[in-house]
Amino acid sequence: MRTSELLTLIPGSKATGREREFVSLRSDSSKVQPGDAFIALLGSMTDGHLFIQDAVRAGAEAIVCNHGRHNKASGATIVEVPDTRDALKTLLPLLYPCANNISLSGITGTNGKTTSAYLIESVFKASGTNPGVIGTINMRYADQAISSSITTPGPIDLFRALDAMNRSGVDSCIMEVSSHALDQDRTAGLMFDYAIFTNLTQDHLDYHKDMDTYFLAKKKLFTHYLKGKAIINIDDPYGKRLAQEISDPVTYGWDHAAMIQATSLEHIPDGLLVSLSTPRGGFTLKSSLLGDINTYNIMAAVALSHAMGIEMHSVITGIDNMRKVPGRMEPVDNAYNLRIIVDYAHTPAALQAALESARGLAKGRLITLFGCGGDRDRGKRPIMGKIASAISDIVIITSDNPRKENPLAIIEGIVKGIPAGSRIFVEPDRKKAIALALSTMNIDDCLIIAGKGHEDYQIIGETKTSFDDRLIVQQSLMEIYNK
Repeated sequence: MRTSELLTLIPGSKATGREREFVSLRSDSSKVQPGDAFIALLGSMTDGHLFIQDAVRAGAEAIVCNHGRHNKASGATIVEVPDTRDALKTLLPLLYPCANNISLSGITGTNGKTTSAYLIESVFKASGTNPGVIGTINMRYADQAISSSITTPGPIDLFRALDAMNRSGVDSCIMEVSSHALDQDRTAGLMFDYAIFTNLTQDHLDYHKDMDTYFLAKKKLFTHYLKGKAIINIDDPYGKRLAQEISDPVTYGWDHAAMIQATSLEHIPDGLLVSLSTPRGGFTLKSSLLGDINTYNIMAAVALSHAMGIEMHSVITGIDNMRKVPGRMEPVDNAYNLRIIVDYAHTPAALQAALESARGLAKGRLITLFGCGGDRDRGKRPIMGKIASAISDIVIITSDNPRKENPLAIIEGIVKGIPAGSRIFVEPDRKKAIALALSTMNIDDCLIIAGKGHEDYQIIGETKTSFDDRLIVQQSLMEIYNK
């Protein structure tokens, strides 16, 4: 694209410098390569205009910035626009034309996004479509998986990814859409064919400040970015509220008013049997996933499939084919027949759901190991401590990703919620805490290690080191049993 084209596409724009041509657009100055254009965006943490000169030094051919914000940058053509974020909505579909050829299904909510995405992906494959996924664990399509650093990438990375997906044959994409992404308009320029609301419970209040603001951020997926059908969990109070504010949604839940209604749940040795009532009749689905909470994730997949007209035999096959989700109620296989589960639960509601499910799996005691992330919502720490102590027989409190906070201060916040007399242990070193938990186990006990799930790292201060709960469990068991 030429800089002169920008002037015709974006009303109120003006250029300084000679005609330039660029092949790609970047909003991160550290990723700029010669031949790129850099667009300066105002984010929640920083302002891209502060990095214009860095982009020029990296070889940017053109700089797109707000009027009067180029700071006399030299070495590139400057295109000033009224608002760079608005300009993106015009530019991205032109730079990445195949991005809008994909059917988009967005999933938002505090908990359940990742597991629902895995289930839907499996259903789509069983129905004969070729899906891609953009989510918390990774972005995957065409037999490749690319690790994710955030749940929902920025708008340029999203368009670039969707364009690449479609060029590789992908016809549908399931996208986890975070509240941060919606608040920051990272999905600018995209419209979703379907949108799912899973639930809303306390999380991210360090960012959103209160639950109503958090809800309004989630609601944007349905009011600003949805051109098709809404799928909503009406067992959740915020879901019920959203369903009343959205036209003709497909609803799911145990609630008798739900279009896709769970009628029974049976725990079997290798998973769940979930019976559902739907407009197409009653069905029973088998899943290898563990825990009551997965009933909702299964219902979300069924409700979306109903909205899309996917045949029920494909839904049943797809859900049965989904064996496990990394770090989501994931059993850790071991040679000692110990029931050990790793789960990503890092919110009060998610921890409660995980522990209640694990409680049902424990013939003996339930041992819970968890911590809370640093530089995040501090209000949930005592709540999670109270939940863990109420459901578990033994609680081991440790570090999660303390980041720049003192791990002991985080632990102190958790302990404040635990009643006197509860059986708890404190071990800030997560590796040592896992070894302690394993050495405490009897054969009939169940150990749940919560908080990090699929993560294969730990962040202490500004240092990110390799750390995978599942691998640490295996290493610790070898050390314990081979002494």
